[in-house]
Amino acid sequence: MATFTYESIKYRFKNPTVDGNLELLDDGASLKIAADDDLVLTHSGSVGDITCSTGALDINAGTLNIKDEASSETMASFVSDGAVTLNHDNAARLATSSAGVSITGTTTSSGTITSSANLVIADGGTIGSASDTDAITIAAGGAVTFSQTPVLSGASVTAGTLPLTSLDIDGGTDLGAALVDADLMIVDDGAGGTNRKSTMSRMKTYILSSVYPVGSIFTSTSSTNPGTSLGFGTWAAFGEGRVLVGKASSGTFATGGATGGAETHTLSVSEIPSHTHTEGGTQEFGTTSSTSTGVRNTGNASPGKQYETQATGGGSAHNILQPYIVVYMWKRTS
Repeated sequence: MATFTYESIKYRFKNPTVDGNLELLDDGASLKIAADDDLVLTHSGSVGDITCSTGALDINAGTLNIKDEASSETMASFVSDGAVTLNHDNAARLATSSAGVSITGTTTSSGTITSSANLVIADGGTIGSASDTDAITIAAGGAVTFSQTPVLSGASVTAGTLPLTSLDIDGGTDLGAALVDADLMIVDDGAGGTNRKSTMSRMKTYILSSVYPVGSIFTSTSSTNPGTSLGFGTWAAFGEGRVLVGKASSGTFATGGATGGAETHTLSVSEIPSHTHTEGGTQEFGTTSSTSTGVRNTGNASPGKQYETQATGGGSAHNILQPYIVVYMWKRTS
């Protein structure tokens, strides 16, 4: 039989000693400790309660396990090195009040909180640090918002950057259509600067303005001014009624922008190929008469005597155009 010794002071026990079990048989009975009943242990019949009205309640143990009474499964473990493990039915849960929950780790570098399952926060709840409590916000639909610029680090990532080698665009969804001016792309502003967005129309203008700098010639079968069709620059009609020829180092085509030539040309005497007309005879006899087609000599001519032959040819200018096709040409002036 258990032995119970005590000193009685107004129906209270002072410095009790129990050799065996101390049982309070009534539901709601309390075991009160300290002069002012500061620590009270109570069980209502369905709920156990420990109340410490003053100071802190210290539980000293190498490992403190909180277990499920029915299954004896460890729901939480508090280890002396500061690690806290929550594990119950593969889902770690913390019940909070409107005042929230504060978990304070140890001051050592090994202080961690480990969960073997899911950690769930309220819709629109935040995760942060002591100085920035809402650094991460998770919306009801799962969208994650960062209040600060994310800084990435790791073996394949330089701190604060995300190189192209770390991007996997193969798994992205194909655009499924031709690129249009309004489509967007990412541009590193100034190489090593800030990433910014740009439309494809600006990329098109940049490329084409490099291909067609000021002074360039643009040819087309369309009458639309390139300033409209290309979207940049000032263009003037160029080379109207003329063909282009490459500049030569000397001669007629040695000066850039020089013009010349004609559509037709009339040959001068000096341009006619050298040729002769032969008249027969060795003695001067016969007569000379005029005909409707010119002078005609009849009879024989003596040596050394010159005679005009019958005239022929119209003397008109002739066409000297090569085969051609007409196109529109413009020169970029600015």
